[in-house]
Amino acid sequence: MYQNSYPIGVIDSGVGGLTVVRQLQRLLPGEDIIYFGDSANCPYGNRSADEIFALTLKMLRFLEQQQVKCVAIACNTISTLVERLRPECPFPLVSIVEAGADYVVQEKLPRVGLIATEFTVSTGAYEARIHAGNPDCVVSAKGSPKLAALIDKGDFNQSAIDEEITEQVDIILAREPVEDLILGCTHFPIVADNFHRCFPQLRLIDPAEQQALAVKNLLVYRKLSNPQTRGYLKINTSGDPEVFAAVAKLLELHGPDECGTLAL
Repeated sequence: MYQNSYPIGVIDSGVGGLTVVRQLQRLLPGEDIIYFGDSANCPYGNRSADEIFALTLKMLRFLEQQQVKCVAIACNTISTLVERLRPECPFPLVSIVEAGADYVVQEKLPRVGLIATEFTVSTGAYEARIHAGNPDCVVSAKGSPKLAALIDKGDFNQSAIDEEITEQVDIILAREPVEDLILGCTHFPIVADNFHRCFPQLRLIDPAEQQALAVKNLLVYRKLSNPQTRGYLKINTSGDPEVFAAVAKLLELHGPDECGTLAL
C-alpha cells in the first residue's frame, strides 16, 4: 500500500533527467524525489534494446527498495521500452515520450521536428504516438550520436555542442520546414541556450513539462500527493556526482540534499 509520504522516483541514463526534476519541483514542490542517473553507461541511445532493458531494471529495482510511489522515466530512450518495463514494476511508470507526443497532438501541430538519440528515433515511438492522435502531422526526426554524451561531460561551453546541434537540425530542416522542435532527450534542454543561439527561429518543445503534469495528475487521481511544502532531492549516480551537483546548480534545483555515487 503506497503512502503520500513515499518519494517519487526519477531515472535517466545520466544528468539529463534533472531537467524533469526541475519541472517536478516547480509543479510539485512538496514531493520528495529520489533520482538515479546511470552516467557510467551513458549514452543509452547507442546500446541495444536488451542492454537498455537490463540496465533500466537495475535502476528500477533500486528505486523499489526506496519505496517510491511512482517513477518518471525521464530518459526518452528508456521510455521507448515502457510497455516492456511496466509488467516488471509494482509502481506506475510515467513515460516522457508519451507525454511529449501527447502535447504535439493536443496543440494540433501540422508538422514538428524531433532531435533525439539514434535509438529513440529508430524505434519510431514518437511518430507512432503522434500519428495515433493526429495521422496528418508530419514528423521530421533525426538522431544525434554525440550530443547526449557531450552534455553528460558537464562542459556546456564546448563548441562541439553547437557543431552537433547545427549538423543534426540542419538535416531536419532540409527535410521539412518545421517551426517546432521536440527536444527528444532530457539532456538536450540543459543546452537550450545553444539551440536558441543556433536556431533562434525554432520553438523548442521540452517534454519534461508535460511529464511533470502527468505525474501530478497520477498522484491526484490516486490520492497520493504529499501535503508538505518542500520536499527533498536525493541524487544517486553511477558516474561523477560533481557533474550532477553542477547541473543541479545550473538548473537552480532545490537541493540536492544528497548527491553520491552508487554502482549498479
